[in-house]
Amino acid sequence: MKLWQKASLLCAGVLLVVVAACSGVLLRYAQGTILDLARTQTEEKLRTLTTSFTEMTNYYLLDSDPASVRESLVRYCFERLGDAASVLMRDGETICTHLTFSPAEYFPEEELADDPPVLSVRNGDDRLLVTGGRVLAGGDTYAVYTVQDVSGVYRSVRTMTGVFALISLAGIALGTLLITLLLRRGTRPMARLAAAARRIAGGDYGFRAEVSGHDEVGALAADFNTMAAAVQSRVDALTDTARRQELFIGGVTHEFKTPLASMLLHTQLLRSANMSPEETDRSLARIEDQCRWLERMTQTLLKLLTLRQDVPVRPVPAAELADQVRDSAEPRLAALGVTLHTDHDGGTLCVNPELMRSLLVNLVDNAAKSYDPGTPDAAVWLTVRDGVIEVLDRGRGIPPEALPHIFEPFFMADKSRSRKLGGSGLGLALVKAIADAHGAKLEVTSAPGAGTTVRVTLKLQDDYNELIDSPPDPVAQ
Repeated sequence: MKLWQKASLLCAGVLLVVVAACSGVLLRYAQGTILDLARTQTEEKLRTLTTSFTEMTNYYLLDSDPASVRESLVRYCFERLGDAASVLMRDGETICTHLTFSPAEYFPEEELADDPPVLSVRNGDDRLLVTGGRVLAGGDTYAVYTVQDVSGVYRSVRTMTGVFALISLAGIALGTLLITLLLRRGTRPMARLAAAARRIAGGDYGFRAEVSGHDEVGALAADFNTMAAAVQSRVDALTDTARRQELFIGGVTHEFKTPLASMLLHTQLLRSANMSPEETDRSLARIEDQCRWLERMTQTLLKLLTLRQDVPVRPVPAAELADQVRDSAEPRLAALGVTLHTDHDGGTLCVNPELMRSLLVNLVDNAAKSYDPGTPDAAVWLTVRDGVIEVLDRGRGIPPEALPHIFEPFFMADKSRSRKLGGSGLGLALVKAIADAHGAKLEVTSAPGAGTTVRVTLKLQDDYNELIDSPPDPVAQ
């Protein structure tokens, strides 16, 4: 059973109880009010009858009248003043009555008082109000009773009860219908929210619930959308991480395949062929070269994996860092015929020296490979000023469509040329990871035929406490 159906049934039950209780109280109050009015009328009727009867009998009766005359006069006076519901008795004997029963059965003469109560009695199916009083007339004491039939009051109450029941049932039915419609309308946003949850659970992470109104349901829908956005962001991050890991593994497999195949081929030649010493040296040199390349690539991959750990930083003079980069890159640049120019402001950088050196060597190496062989005056410029490091070249540049992807692992804008120059597509990915580990901003501007500038903007030294406390996760990015 749905929520709106349960709520409708509950409201109908509450309405039934409330209406029944209110109707019962109202009917009982109406009955009591009418009966109180009837009692008052009965008491007033008795007082009027007794007063008038006393006065009239005292006027007509004489002490010298014989008993038969006195009795006739008393009966005459009572019949003139009373009605069909009035009874006159004396010493248990009924003198004047039109009733089929004696009120003394319910209200004996000896219990009559000056201020008698009004009794409510049953006589068969009739409901009666009975009261009586003592009257002194002509020296004799009489009992005067007044009876009022209130059966109509009870019949009216029963009729009213039936009418109230019909009206109450109609009101409850109408109220339940309106409540059901309102609840069904009010729970539609929750139904849409449930449908949105099912769609998101089914994989449609971009779907959002409709936010309608500013009540609790609207706030719940807004919070749900916030949660869905967070879930989508997390799922996107996990998906991207899985994609990168898949790319990473595929790239490693692909990059290791070529040098391993080359080493296996030269090893088989050394074992099976009758080679001259010069040929043997060349094969061994080839194997050594491939091993060194695998070693460098393995170290690069390990750096990418271990950058999840905290990165310790310390002040490093810019001059010292520039000299280390020059010493590391010079053999490679010499082989490519490229000159390295360094310039710095003599300041201090708060970095991890080993990682920053690796970053700059990779940038300088990439910049050197941007020149075609034999390019005259090929050069790379490395400048360090005010916490900003720039590596600039005047080489081929990077195509605009390749710029968004250059920091992805194993991405190569020109794969055939990169392979010839010993590239693996991991250098700039390592640069990005190291920059992120330092909390640095990495910017690349390039134009085909005009060269490339890579700018690394380091954090201020005062900000590194925060970096140490909560290092970034560059590989997950």
